[in-house]
Amino acid sequence: MKPNAKKTVCGLLALLTVAGLASCGETNTPAAETTVVTAPVTEETTIDPNDRSQVKDNLPADLDLGGKKFSFFLTSPAKNESMYGGPEEQTGEVVDDAVYSRNKSVEERLNVDLYYFSETYMNGDSAPAPIRQMVMSGDSTYDAFVGVQYGLVKLVTDNCFYNANDLKYLDFSQPWWNNFYMDTMSLGKNNRFFLIGDFDLDVLEYTRAVFYNKALYEQYYDDANGLYNEVFDGKWTLDRMTEIIQDVYVDINNDAKNDIDDQLGYIAYGTAASVDPFVYATDISFEQRTDDGFVELTLINDRAVTLAEKLNTLFWGPGAYADMNKSTEAEMQASFIGGRAMFLGNAVFKTAKLLRDMKDDFGFLPYPKLDETQDGYRSLVHDSVLLSTISATSNNTDIAGAVYEALNAESYRHVVPAWYETALKVKYSRDDISSQMIDLIHDSTTTAFIYAYNSVLSDVGNMYRSLVSSKSNDYVSRATKLEKSANKALDKLINAFTQND
Repeated sequence: MKPNAKKTVCGLLALLTVAGLASCGETNTPAAETTVVTAPVTEETTIDPNDRSQVKDNLPADLDLGGKKFSFFLTSPAKNESMYGGPEEQTGEVVDDAVYSRNKSVEERLNVDLYYFSETYMNGDSAPAPIRQMVMSGDSTYDAFVGVQYGLVKLVTDNCFYNANDLKYLDFSQPWWNNFYMDTMSLGKNNRFFLIGDFDLDVLEYTRAVFYNKALYEQYYDDANGLYNEVFDGKWTLDRMTEIIQDVYVDINNDAKNDIDDQLGYIAYGTAASVDPFVYATDISFEQRTDDGFVELTLINDRAVTLAEKLNTLFWGPGAYADMNKSTEAEMQASFIGGRAMFLGNAVFKTAKLLRDMKDDFGFLPYPKLDETQDGYRSLVHDSVLLSTISATSNNTDIAGAVYEALNAESYRHVVPAWYETALKVKYSRDDISSQMIDLIHDSTTTAFIYAYNSVLSDVGNMYRSLVSSKSNDYVSRATKLEKSANKALDKLINAFTQND
């Protein structure tokens, strides 16, 4: 959006006064010639508060990094080559071009050479090994690692990352930094290993959302936007979602089973990752922060038990289907796109791109509350999200802060608006009210320490995966079994965060 401009005419009151005096009464004496002098028209520019391009950073205007090379090791190139390294030239695609321009702008402004390297696909399980090997051998080829969250956290106790709090030029008061996420990923108050801001566009793309078929909903409940009203009224709960799932279910093949050939209320790929966003959408606290910034586990409480019961009712009642052993993810998405399911689970904002050719209108919803007593909605960021870290063996820590500050600031100004306002809200959504719902989901983004570090905390952050998969409501036994080993692993993490204090 371009800045608004307005014109101010100075001396207008004087002009009106002179004109008024010349016209008062009549006289036979010729009027003396009068010269009217007006002040020049001046142009005053006001800044549109919604125009991010006008937001300045605090990097020195004359900062010159001397042509140094700053290298990124990308551990998941199938996902991140386009959003980090970008295309080699402009393509006409709005997000790709914004990323391309961001990188060129930062290189020119700072006189730095940005290098993005990726060779083979690595997931969260395979990525830690090469990073660990590089750091342990003292290899300083790469200055920053970008990888899947649940994989990178495994490297914290191996001292693979540089403390970002020790970097120059970073200004965490700026709007392009996600301080909530970085604080949640940290222990204590002096160490920060993960740099999370608008440079990491994946945090936006992998925010969880429920998609619903508006045409199917209208068929059963008359108003296609009725669910939006329930969300805004705070009535969108697990019980309400379960009720709708069961209402619309039709056993088309008459086999008395929920399967992909039926008209379903809910469809999702598996009962593992699809369970997580339901869990962390509730107000249940599985952890608490101490005054010095550390974490204590608070696993046992009544609402946690209630959640297990409600999730099993939703996943195993009439109308829900999440059997990854019998259907592929593509088949399940095709069922939703084809109008044979009300809700699509195990989805993120980015999933909307896959639904562009869907004939029926679809809508965005946050994951439901546990019940109406819960204050507000919470939208989990998937644990396969890509995050940034600085290598403990980097020789460029003197410039790393400047590079990251500039990249995040430029992403805030141009890349995020291109993806969020143009691609997601315009290209991938169908109406204005969907845009309002997207904002609600975006503004309620969350994560939790035990979820982010689940892979090194004895699987305590994913307890409900196994409970739902086994159709068990015995949450207390599961939590009690994991608590001892999780606390032992937590102590190890605390030592890793505090050893340099």
